[in-house]
Amino acid sequence: MNTHELKNKNGRKLAIIACLLITFGMGSIHAFSTLIQGIELQTSVGRMASSLIYSTALINGTLAVYFGHILYRKFSVIKLISLMIILPIIGLFFSSSGSWIGWIVGYGVFFGFSSGIGYGLSLHIASSVTDDNKLGFRLGLVTASYAFGAVIFSVIFPILFDNFGFENGYFLGLGTLLIIVIIGLFLFIASKVKIGTDTSISQKIKPHKIKIFKLWLGYFLGVFAGLMTIAHAVPLISSFGGSAVIAITAISLMSLGSGIASVCTGWLVDRFGCKRPLVVILIINSFAILGLSIMTSIDLLFIMLILIASLYGAIIAIYPTLINHLVGQDLSALVYGKVFTAWGAAGLASPALAGWLFEINNNYDVAILFILTMSVIAIFIIWTMEYSNKN
Repeated sequence: MNTHELKNKNGRKLAIIACLLITFGMGSIHAFSTLIQGIELQTSVGRMASSLIYSTALINGTLAVYFGHILYRKFSVIKLISLMIILPIIGLFFSSSGSWIGWIVGYGVFFGFSSGIGYGLSLHIASSVTDDNKLGFRLGLVTASYAFGAVIFSVIFPILFDNFGFENGYFLGLGTLLIIVIIGLFLFIASKVKIGTDTSISQKIKPHKIKIFKLWLGYFLGVFAGLMTIAHAVPLISSFGGSAVIAITAISLMSLGSGIASVCTGWLVDRFGCKRPLVVILIINSFAILGLSIMTSIDLLFIMLILIASLYGAIIAIYPTLINHLVGQDLSALVYGKVFTAWGAAGLASPALAGWLFEINNNYDVAILFILTMSVIAIFIIWTMEYSNKN
């Protein structure tokens, strides 16, 4: 290996590490559950109003990924990483007002959009600097890092709140994650990697000519169960007589399982392609949901919830590679942005629908049967999808 090749290889490694740090920091937005009580006490609003802050963040994160292919063409990577550092700082000025609308704008709009830029851009960088035979594993690592950020900051934020109070604790937590992203920025600068987009190809192939709907529907149906069980894990465990300790442990292990599954699945798709692993994952997911509907043991419920959350992590890790294989690198950011709106739609709809069905029936039986049906339909959609690697 000559000196130029060695520098290029080391530069790519630095770029990947930068992506992992960025997604780790920006994944902290999903530690929102640790902020809910503090926000409610500070703003004097109820649970529904405080939950809308997180919903706003999900919407803006989804929009950032959706418009990502435009941002990646218009601005350099360094400018985009700088933007994702600046936006949460601006948001802090709004949330520091202590008002509900301040949190909606500061956390929901500014931090939410910043997190979406970080996630989408990191996937774009990682896919641009990675050889096709390692693409699944690298994108799985990026997705896992995003999940691990949520796990770690779910621990960090409560510690900061206990020692410094809610306002100061949030300020310190936000400062910590931004320092991590800043380190990622310097590592990317040191990598000297240049990320470009072939705009001529993107402009020649119109988005409506690509069969996006089947990808979108398969994603929406596939992640619906995972998002519902993650959102309702605590009441599900409570309905089986589980304690608060069991619920907290389950949530932590569900997030951890999701991250680990992302890495393992990435390794699998590099060896077997995307379609077969995804079909197998959805089949296992359906059996896990079926088990959820018939079991009466809290121990088995605990295991099934972790399994479903882990499979959810596997699905979201496969999709960036699946789309890259189907449409090629030049169009992957554009198509993934459109398909990713399925995750945003499922993230908003699944918790609300499960809550509504619970209120009507006073149990989760109908909700579980509903997500089982969705998972089975997702199997059929992915099974009938034409799959080939355009790279």
